[in-house]
Amino acid sequence: MAITSGIFSEEVRFEERLKPSLDELAKTVEHLKGIGLKIVLTSGSFDLIHLGHVKYLAKAKALGDVLVVGVDSDAKIRRRKGEDRPLVPEQERLEMLAHQRPVDLLYLKPDDEERWGLIRAVEPDVLVLTADHTYSEQEQAELGEIVGSIEILERQATITTSERIRQLYMHLGERLAEVLPDLVRDLVRQR
Repeated sequence: MAITSGIFSEEVRFEERLKPSLDELAKTVEHLKGIGLKIVLTSGSFDLIHLGHVKYLAKAKALGDVLVVGVDSDAKIRRRKGEDRPLVPEQERLEMLAHQRPVDLLYLKPDDEERWGLIRAVEPDVLVLTADHTYSEQEQAELGEIVGSIEILERQATITTSERIRQLYMHLGERLAEVLPDLVRDLVRQR
C-alpha cells in the first residue's frame, strides 16, 4: 500500500517538507527509519535550478525511499561564491525544490552550522555527492562512519549554474555594446 499523505502527498505541502531545525529533522528521519524507509541525503546551493539539478535529484531519490535535501543559505553561498550570489533568494530556492517530485524533506543550512551537522543529524542510509565534491579520501572514510554508504553521481548537465551566469553576463555585455551607441546618441539629441 502506497503512502500518499503528508510529505508523500502529490501536493507540495511546503510547510511539512521544510524542517526548521536539525532536531526536528532528526526526529522526522528517525520516525521514517523506524517504519523501514531508506533515507537518502544530498545538499547544495540549487541557485537557478536547471535540468541538471532535476535529473540529479531524481537519481538521488532512486537510491532510497526518502530524499532529504540540504539547501545552502544565502549567507553560506555569498561566503563561498561571492557577493553577487545567489541570484535566487533562499526562500524561493526552497519552495522551488519543494515542487520537485523527488524531494521529500528540506532543510536550510545556515552559514554558521557545524561542519557535517546535517549529515550527523540525519545519519542517512545513503549520502549522495557530486563527482566534483571536495572531500578527501580521509574525510570520506570519516563520513563512512556516520552514513550507510556514499554514492557519487556525475553532474547531470553539461553546464553549471556558475557557467550559465557567466554566459548571461557575457551576452549582456555584447548586447550593451550593440545598443549603447544608440542610447548615447538619443540622450545627446534630447539635450
